[in-house]
Amino acid sequence: MPMTARPNILIVEDSPTQTKLLRLILEENGYHVEAAEDGKNALECVRTRQPDLIITDIVMPEMDGFALCKALKSDPRTKSIPVMLLTSLSDPEDVIKGLQAGADNFLTKPYEDTFLVSCIQNIFANLEMRKKRSTSSEIEIMFAGQKYHINSDRMQIIDLLLSTYENAVQKNNELHKAHNDLMEAHRQLEQKNYELEKVNREKTHFLSVAAHDLRNPLTIIYTTADLITEELKEKTSAETIEFLEMIKQSSKFMRDLIEELLDVSVIDSGKLSINLELVDLMELIRNNVSLNRVIAGRKQITVEFNPQKDLPLFPLDRKKIEQVFNNLISNAIKYSYPKSRVSIDAKREKDNLVIAVHDTGQGIPPAEMDKLFKPFPRLSVKTTSGESSTGLGLVIVRKIVEAHNGKVWAESRLNIGTTFKISLPIP
Repeated sequence: MPMTARPNILIVEDSPTQTKLLRLILEENGYHVEAAEDGKNALECVRTRQPDLIITDIVMPEMDGFALCKALKSDPRTKSIPVMLLTSLSDPEDVIKGLQAGADNFLTKPYEDTFLVSCIQNIFANLEMRKKRSTSSEIEIMFAGQKYHINSDRMQIIDLLLSTYENAVQKNNELHKAHNDLMEAHRQLEQKNYELEKVNREKTHFLSVAAHDLRNPLTIIYTTADLITEELKEKTSAETIEFLEMIKQSSKFMRDLIEELLDVSVIDSGKLSINLELVDLMELIRNNVSLNRVIAGRKQITVEFNPQKDLPLFPLDRKKIEQVFNNLISNAIKYSYPKSRVSIDAKREKDNLVIAVHDTGQGIPPAEMDKLFKPFPRLSVKTTSGESSTGLGLVIVRKIVEAHNGKVWAESRLNIGTTFKISLPIP
């Protein structure tokens, strides 16, 4: 049958969606397309106008793809029309049935557009070459855009194709099993995540309730101890006053820990709310430095602030950002040696403002750096004058900074000191 300038392809497919998809691909690549919804309808179409190629699904009502192919190949008028069978590679017998029916090509589903077009081009190229084939036993074929000469006899070719197909089916089954195993693992992982989230919610709720229940008694203990200290400082022994101070310090530490536990429970529950307002960040840090100079003075530590000029107002949650810098500056004082210096710098770096808080302490060992922003880290570095630390401050700092689309990190050198840096986008 002579080829037309624009090859005509008949699609035999009972799914309107698949027919529409195939038609779109083929027409975009310059082919004329007709369609039939089953084998019987396809035979009627072929009698009216013979196509250059038939692409048919296997599973169809009335007459399936094998029966259609067998009918075409048994009729001398249509025997030369190449038939491509669409298969899912689910049954190795498909290829045997296809060979029995006289099929010319298989295409596995699902398929890529480019691969489909390449297969069709190879079919037409092979048809042209076979028209010119000599009487020798050598067969010339086109495969993957290359021309090959085949010397094997028909039985060798069939054996090779069957073994290749069998291997492909096996690989397909292995991939199917791997997919199922992966889906099951995914389902189990989702279940575990759900259970972990439930446990985490219960833990957060417990922390919140416990913290609320403990905060008021601790406040009362601290206030009472403070009042007694003031009342008795001129009337009792230095030892009694020392005991009262220990009560005050311990209750204050516990109250601070409770406050931070409450903050962490709010953050972990996903209920951290950020109330933005335009803030003069340099003035906020300056005020924070002034408040912490009182504590620094007890250790004779100098606190310096070196801001860059002409910075804009920043949309921030004032209260939470104050909490961030109070934590970082007070930590720098706690971990700096007496009679040393703490400095805070603020400067533009491209589209961000970077604030750096430097201490002159012991520095943090490299192996411990990744623990800094985790709850209750076990670090070898201690405060220089026995100050207490809850172990939650940096966790809260990170969460608040990230809620402002910023970043926080630390750089440290042993026996020189540590620098905590915060980067915030400049509006």
